Amino acid sequence: MKVLRKSMILAVLILAAVVQQASAQGTVTAPGQLKKKPTLLGTTGECNNVSPGGPCPETSTLVQLDSETGTLIRVIGPVGFTVNGLAWDRTSGTLYASTAIGDVRFHGLITIDPKKGTGTPVNTQALNFGLSGDPSPIHSITIDVFGHMVGWYDEFPPPDTYVQIDQHTGVATEHPNTGINTNQNGLSFGEFNLLWNIDSPKANSNPAGPPLIQTAYLINPFDGTKLLSKPLTPPTNAALGDFHPENNLYYGLNFEPFDPAGTTFIEVVDVLAGTVTTLGRTVDHLHTLTSIP
Repeated sequence: MKVLRKSMILAVLILAAVVQQASAQGTVTAPGQLKKKPTLLGTTGECNNVSPGGPCPETSTLVQLDSETGTLIRVIGPVGFTVNGLAWDRTSGTLYASTAIGDVRFHGLITIDPKKGTGTPVNTQALNFGLSGDPSPIHSITIDVFGHMVGWYDEFPPPDTYVQIDQHTGVATEHPNTGINTNQNGLSFGEFNLLWNIDSPKANSNPAGPPLIQTAYLINPFDGTKLLSKPLTPPTNAALGDFHPENNLYYGLNFEPFDPAGTTFIEVVDVLAGTVTTLGRTVDHLHTLTSIP
């Protein structure tokens, strides 16, 4: 924790300089100009249950995508669980996933074999991430450069809840009352180990402004509270994604929940420039993304 705290303090101190530099020099390297191509993995198969919290009608499948176009490279294999969050731990070389509360086999933290797609619970005793009470719909998990896992879930009514997760036990520690209200969002660590939460478009309360606004929040990794806000334009869904490890651009998913066609696009968010661009159409029903350097 001391290492993470020192890293966060340093990151906040240099953030202003980074934003200023990005504004002066333009955006980070565009997707078509990548010097390196990471492995981009995702899962298809969201929990389109009839009632909230009800059983998920399908399980997920692990796929590999082209990081420059978003198109399918190959279908890796069935996970056996319904995935709602995906994250790569570079410190251990492990692919982790969170599962939906309606998963009929196990709601909690699992690992996924990146070569076969097979999912395995981290701890079968840690149902609901070891949390008591109502099922906690933890999603959009992410892991920093030191191996610390965190996640998020929407509260009704808000504000949302932030969680820190022990990868070895699968047990989460909750931090409620974050002061933030998001939905169909994406939580991910970017450059300098900065933690960002990419919200979905929201109605603008200011009648003089545009009808829709979208916000990227810089998050305090210790309690999930907001450190600063960055407006994004044009407002576009970019859910359950991850930062590209080479260019500090966030790749998120644009889809309509419960859409039978499952049409999905990958959106690229430059949090420093405040822009959102479409990479392209990807695999139908794609529901999560993560990058492996």
